[in-house]
Amino acid sequence: MNKYFFLSEKIKQGTAFAYTEGETPLSHELIPEMVGKIELPFELILKKVISGKNGLQVSTDISDLKYLWLDYQPNNLAWPLMSEKMRNVICQNLTGKEGIIWMKVNVKSIGESKMYFIPRFEKRLDVLDEQKTIFVPGSKHIIKPVFSLKKVLSYNFFNKPQDFWEITSGLYISEVLKNAMQKEKLTGVDFEIATVI
Repeated sequence: MNKYFFLSEKIKQGTAFAYTEGETPLSHELIPEMVGKIELPFELILKKVISGKNGLQVSTDISDLKYLWLDYQPNNLAWPLMSEKMRNVICQNLTGKEGIIWMKVNVKSIGESKMYFIPRFEKRLDVLDEQKTIFVPGSKHIIKPVFSLKKVLSYNFFNKPQDFWEITSGLYISEVLKNAMQKEKLTGVDFEIATVI
């Protein structure tokens, strides 16, 4: 049970994306505003996103989409947007050392809205094997993270220690948590094996 996984999205064709209203803000610029809060100060709206020759086309007409409400909902902020069910599975498997605050966000659709949650880390976790991790030469920017088993044993859910670590899609989970997620048949999630030494 010493395997760890990158928590990735599994997006099928016909999946709705949660979108901010108006222009898409740069998510890392929003992070300082989120510190100390337990709720996003704005709502998200389900939209249809089509990738074409002219770039992304975004529409509020989601009538022909098959997958509206996923447990791991894709969104234009590239933040980890999780259903209450997914949040509960994670909470039941935390070690208590992860230091997470759950931020609420209201996601709306036509005639329906659901509460989702975003994990916000309160502290930068020391999880890397600094000698084996591959960095951009002369910087602390990570190309390929390599995690220290001794360090990650304390966590079932952790982030990659990068510049914007408080709210990030760079999330990693233990095999215990992966198995719990698969048992609950969470939608929109996928797992990629992480390098742990």
